[in-house]
Parts: sequence; structure tokens; C-alpha cells
Amino acid sequence: MQKNIYKRRCKMRIEKLWKNLCQTVRTGARRFRTAVAADVVLLLCLGAFTYREIYEAEAWYLEEAGSAAAAAAVGCIFAVSLHLFFERRGKEHRRVEAILTAAVCAAVFILVRGHSWTVPYILLQTLGAALSFAAFGLYCLEGEEEGRSAPLVIFSLCKAAVVGTLLTASLNICLMAFDSLIVSVPPNLLTLLCFLTAEVSYIFAGGQVALAGLPVYGQRAEMPALFRVLLARILWPACLILLVILYLYVAKIIFLWEIPVGMMNWFASLALLAFAVFFVCFAGDERHPFLKSFLHRGLPVFLPILAVQAVAVCQRIAPYGLTAPRYASILCTAFGIFLLICAFRRSSPRPAFLVLAVMIAVSALTPLSILDIPLRTQEARLWSVLEENDMIRDGTVVGNPALSPEAQEKLLSASEYLTERGQTAFLETPGMNDTLAELRRSYEGEDTVDWFLFTPPDPAFVPVAGWQEAYVFSDTPVRDGVLVVEKGTGAEEHCDVSAYVAEALAYAREHRVGNGVNRFTREMQIDLDDRSRLCLSELRIMARGAGEEGAAVNMQGVLLKR
Repeated sequence: MQKNIYKRRCKMRIEKLWKNLCQTVRTGARRFRTAVAADVVLLLCLGAFTYREIYEAEAWYLEEAGSAAAAAAVGCIFAVSLHLFFERRGKEHRRVEAILTAAVCAAVFILVRGHSWTVPYILLQTLGAALSFAAFGLYCLEGEEEGRSAPLVIFSLCKAAVVGTLLTASLNICLMAFDSLIVSVPPNLLTLLCFLTAEVSYIFAGGQVALAGLPVYGQRAEMPALFRVLLARILWPACLILLVILYLYVAKIIFLWEIPVGMMNWFASLALLAFAVFFVCFAGDERHPFLKSFLHRGLPVFLPILAVQAVAVCQRIAPYGLTAPRYASILCTAFGIFLLICAFRRSSPRPAFLVLAVMIAVSALTPLSILDIPLRTQEARLWSVLEENDMIRDGTVVGNPALSPEAQEKLLSASEYLTERGQTAFLETPGMNDTLAELRRSYEGEDTVDWFLFTPPDPAFVPVAGWQEAYVFSDTPVRDGVLVVEKGTGAEEHCDVSAYVAEALAYAREHRVGNGVNRFTREMQIDLDDRSRLCLSELRIMARGAGEEGAAVNMQGVLLKR
């Protein structure tokens, strides 16, 4: 009897939780109508993009699915922020909200259309716009006196992630059971359904839960007790332990009088991030006196750590210059200092969100971005070293035997940073390639390992007219200058490619720029004799030292026979 009563109570509680969740989602959908519409568009575009990638479909409306998805994602976040802005002003402008959101979606679509997501500028500008709008939304949501909205926003995002994960796991289990027990689903269709399940669970269901969990401005909302306990009883002690370790490291530096290592910067940034979470979640909260005292005294507590962190960053910038990660770290530290000052003055965290929105917009969407500034400073370093050491004569770069090791390091690091990011205009200066190659050999020594990758202009195209047989080989090593191609019947074709490899290696070393993998594009057809031709789609060479001995060569492509 008691067991049945317990079951009924559990069932009633689950039904009540489900009804409350559905009611909350419906309320959020009515509140953020434009954002929900953008979320639906995002889901449809992601579904089309997934279908295109799995089935390799070719259609004009599928080609732009990824760009449309990015535009819809940014538009959804913008719509939420704009609605929160209107809510704060006590007005509702549904039509204006829809028009402005459509304009933002169109602008983002035009920005990313036709570009690959591997292009850093496209990724930075898309994420930068989304994060800037999100920070502005928090600014509109935050109260004047005490910080209550930020923890609720974080909690709603965590709840959305949990709902999305549970829904994805549940539906995928059902899908696998159907595939195993009822009807075998084709592999491509099964993969598509798995991805679509995850997209519906996270993007739509999770998105609705996140929107429903956003607090309403002017209505007092309490931080969930479990979330408060996790922050105050688990994360805060861990932050204190990290601060103690950082102080011990500062004492070690002073005692041994050694230069701080670069990793110290990341640990100090993590400590600042934890402080930022505590500040936006517990500002004005009187229930945790020790945490409140820690927030108020955070500025003097962090000052020694920030000083050592600044020294560590400067020690890296001096020889290697400003890079995108270092620039981003400096911006994050500057924002952390602003939060420390706000906490020291017992101010509301609300202005910090506006400052964060402006900083993200400037560092992602303007010429002061975290990609542009390092490139300009590295290029300036390169030319300043050349000019200071009298290495430019009549527009030609010449060597300087008296060049100091510090100047060599600056010159090589700047050239490598620029070439790795596709900024190779400086290499067109007469004498630049030869001078850098000579400096690199003298600086790195003869035991340097180089990686070279050759690909044809169109790796997928193989001219087969006039040939009767074709044998595909993939990632096949070349040993003693001979490539062995298996014909599939136990027979093998031995191809002498030593002359071609030697010529390619000489070309690569002559045109080598920077460390890492040097990539070259050239025609890659080797006529072995009148009846045999190799059409390479990839040639990889790992070479050590200046000679050909010890070079590891791998090829892939097609062997054509008459």
C-alpha cells in the first residue's frame, strides 16, 4: 500500500515538473517571439547544412545553409538583447524588433557568404558580434543595486544544456533500438537522424528552456539554492587554493630571482575569471560575509599577481612580439582589473557588462581587432629590425653578418607569424626570401626538421583520357627513391621517383618560410615512361638537415597505365 502511494506521489511530482516546464517554455516563447523565429530558422538551416554534408548534395539553396545558420544564430541573440532593452524601457516594439533583427541577419549573411569557417576573420567577426550582443543583453537585464540576473542567466544556460543532453541521449537510444530491432536504417540516414536529433534537442528544445529561464527586469528573482552552494562552497575554496599557489609562485620568483614562465599568465587569468563569476553572482549579497569581504579586498589581493603576470607577458612580447593570444590575454586582464575596481568601490556589476560589450565589439569588428593589431605590430617589428641593422639597400634586403642573436630572433619570429597567417606581401621584396633562409639556417642549425606539403591546383581532377588502367594509392611511403604501388591482384609496380623528390625538396627549401608545415601548389604529374604516369594528389616530405638523407617521403594519387 505504502509503495503504491509513493509511486503515485512520484508520478504526480514528475507530472507537475513537466507541466511547469511546458508552461515556462510557452511563456518564454510568447515573450521572445522574434528570437524563437530566428531559432527555428537556425534549426532549419543547420538541418539543411547537415543533409548537404552527409549526402554531398549539390544545390544553390544548400550551398548557403551554413551562412544562413550563422546569420540566424547572431540574429537570435540580437533579438533577445533588443527585447530586453525594450523591456527595461517599459515598452514593447514587436515590429521594430523584427525589422532590426532581419537587418542584422542580412548583414551577417552578407559578411560570411561564400567564405570558409576556417577563415579567422569570419569566425572572429561572427562570434564577436554574438558575444557583444549577449553582453549588452546582460547590461539591460542587470539591476542597479545588486547583481541578480547573471547567475540566473548562467543557471538557465546550464539547465538548457542538461535538457538538451538528456533529450539527445534518450532519442538516440530510441533510434538505435528501432534500427537494431525493427528495421535496419541505411547508414547515411541513421547518421543524419542522429545529428538532427542533437540539433533539435540543443538548438530548439534547449534554446526554448534557456529563453524561458531569463529573468524579467524589475521582478526580483532568487538564485537557485543549489547553484549558490556550488559557487560558494566548491568554486570559491578552489579559487582560494589557486590564489595561495600563485602567491607561493610569486614568493619563489622573488626568492630565486628568476623570470616568470608563460604558463603563469593562464593560471592568473583563470583566477581573475573566477573572481568575475563571484562578483556578478554575489555583488550586494549579505548572506556570505567572507565572500563579500573577499570581493571588496580583491584589488589589493590580486595586485602582486597582476604585477608578475605583466612581467611574464612582457618577457614573451619582447623577443616574439604581440600575438593574437597575448593580445586577447591583455584585454581579458584589463577587463578583470576593471571588475576588481568595481568590486573595491562596492559598485554594481551592471556597468561591467556594457564595458564588456564595447570591448568585444572593438576587438572583433574594428581595425583594433585581436587579429589586425598583432599583424601590424609584427610587420612593424620586422621592418624596424631590417632598418636598424642597415639590411635594406636600394630596395633590396641584404644580409648582415654582425646581426645580433636577439635581432635574428625578432626577425625570424615576426616573419614566421606573418607567413603562418597568410600575410606574405613582405616576401615580394627583393632579397627577402634568401636573407630569411640564410638567417634561419644559421640560427636553427643543421639539425632542423622541415615539413613540406605539395598539392596540385585541383587534387580531385585526374586526366585519364588515353589511359586504360588506373591504380589508386594512398599515403604510400617512398623508400630509397622508389614508390611501390599495389595493383590489387598481388602484383606491384615499382616507380623510380628519386629525381622528382630531389627536385621538389630543393624547391621547398628554396621557398621555405617559417616553421611548421610549408605548403606549395604545383602541377604534380610524373611521366615514368611512355606507358606509365603518376598523378599525385599529395606529396609530403619531412626532411632533417640540409641533405636528402633521412628525408621521409609519402605520396598519394593515381598510377595510370596504357
